[in-house]
Amino acid sequence: MFACHRRPDRSFFWKGKPFPVCSRCTGLYAGYGLGMMLAFIFWPWVSYGAIVLLVPLLIDSLTQYWQWRTSTNPLRFVTGLLGGIGIVGFALWLAYTVTLFLQSYVSTTSY
Repeated sequence: MFACHRRPDRSFFWKGKPFPVCSRCTGLYAGYGLGMMLAFIFWPWVSYGAIVLLVPLLIDSLTQYWQWRTSTNPLRFVTGLLGGIGIVGFALWLAYTVTLFLQSYVSTTSY
């Protein structure tokens, strides 16, 4: 889904070997799974929470990209985890909204 740079200095290590993806992508992938579970529990708040959960990821990524500061692997993981949950929540909310729109369109269209 995403192209990970796979830099060892930005990856977690297990038994002396780096993870196959960086710490932020590790968080994103974990967030996708966790987001699917949480979306079914907290469905009414998914649309609002999704946007809020993406903000830390954007701030961390952009401030590091602009070289305003240096991020750490634990921070990258946490912001990736929150962002992954937010991406899933937004995708599910968008799919639900489009489905409702199409259902209302089809039910009002006469053939």
